[in-house]
Amino acid sequence: MNLLGTISLWSTSALLASCTALTISDPTTPATVDPPTIPPDTFETLKDATAAHAELCANDGMHPHFPDDADVITKTFCQDVKPGGVMPRPQSLADLLRQLGLDFKNPNGENGAGGNPAFALLGHSSALTARKVSAITPAAFVFTPPPADGSKPPGFVFLAFDPGEQFVEVASHDPVLDSVNFYLVLFDQACTHAAGGCRNVDLLTPRLVTGWSNLRVYESETALNNTIADCRECHAPNDRQPQILRMQEIKPPFTHWLSQATEGGRALLADFHGAHGTSEDYGPIPAPLIDKSDPSKMAALVTQAGFGDQPNPFDSAAIEAEVKASATMQPQINTPPGRSATWQARYDQAVSGRFIATPYHDVKVTDPGKLANLSSLYQSWMAGMLDELPDIRDLFLDAGLRDMGFAPRAGLDGRSLLTQMCQQCHNAHLDPTISRENFLVDLLDQMSRNEKDLAIQRLQAPADSRLRMPPLLFRTITEDERALMIGALRK
Repeated sequence: MNLLGTISLWSTSALLASCTALTISDPTTPATVDPPTIPPDTFETLKDATAAHAELCANDGMHPHFPDDADVITKTFCQDVKPGGVMPRPQSLADLLRQLGLDFKNPNGENGAGGNPAFALLGHSSALTARKVSAITPAAFVFTPPPADGSKPPGFVFLAFDPGEQFVEVASHDPVLDSVNFYLVLFDQACTHAAGGCRNVDLLTPRLVTGWSNLRVYESETALNNTIADCRECHAPNDRQPQILRMQEIKPPFTHWLSQATEGGRALLADFHGAHGTSEDYGPIPAPLIDKSDPSKMAALVTQAGFGDQPNPFDSAAIEAEVKASATMQPQINTPPGRSATWQARYDQAVSGRFIATPYHDVKVTDPGKLANLSSLYQSWMAGMLDELPDIRDLFLDAGLRDMGFAPRAGLDGRSLLTQMCQQCHNAHLDPTISRENFLVDLLDQMSRNEKDLAIQRLQAPADSRLRMPPLLFRTITEDERALMIGALRK
């Protein structure tokens, strides 16, 4: 797209239009698409930094040399419980990576070698911020390199970074208990407390990774698991079993992962560079290393850690072959969308509530026009030609939202809508001790009238409330679909 033409066609108000719900005229898409916002009160139930630190560093009695024999997060953040010890206070993503032993010692070196951690970039996700992840805002995973001998490295650690959010996610192996703990690390920036708050240029550019303060660390065993940032509904889908690492696309060709080793991965890298160029560091990843993103290293570590048998694996090879046969311009050109019988079977299982959402069948999840426009605008900002940015994550293919699991399958009745949109977080296999589990979609017929009425209130809650159901961060439903869900609950 012509750069000057783009700037002349967009006014400042138009640049920011993505902050409101979009009305869609295409009958194959949802009638309305809500933005995937995180309500401002989402984390108000969590403890403050001081209390959170005390909770993190409480000795559980199972680590004889606590905190030095605990997982890396606890070990490093809790050094102040030792005589003369000091709690680290990372002020940037680079500081935190260094603290966790995941810093890049040679930015011009290799992925997972020469002192560098391993890393991989993901262009489409089913995780916490799935509706914000694409080829130009990929999720970045930095992790302990998998040992060449196939063994499990004791004390391994993963860090997941998503642009636009003032938190990172960490999975950290406890070598004493041989278990994996999951953490949300929240931080503030100067803009957090400024008039008007943080802007897109603060959150969607390299500014996000520096100037951190008021760091708070929350484990999934705390009040965190009763918020929309719960780790356990994906990583502990059965509360009676240990938490697991998730990688649905664990086998080649790793459909939605950026990689020079696959056709789809190269197409995603091309889209990434169309926005970011080749000289911009991306989150934790130095610019010279980005093209060395390697999902096979992540698959190796997940497998060597004991989690190679995933609950609902995505059959990348079969699905990509079927998509390519149905739409020969794939993966470079993703309109029209492809079709895959293998994918359809997995999708049907997700709709029925058996699994978390299935990744999209096509390599790309982006609308070509939106992608070109937002990439051009980002390049303009990087060149100093714009003072503000739109939300560059607002570029999904509207006709694919249902197949991505962000919107429900078309034509469902109210009961089925509740199953697809709500059961992932509200089912009898999850933690029964939290209030969220008073509403169990898979036991709807046994639910009290009072609980059903409360669920109706949550469906009608304001969009800016943490009580909104389903959360806009995960799902978008039309008002007609909302009415059907409410009707099912009134029975």
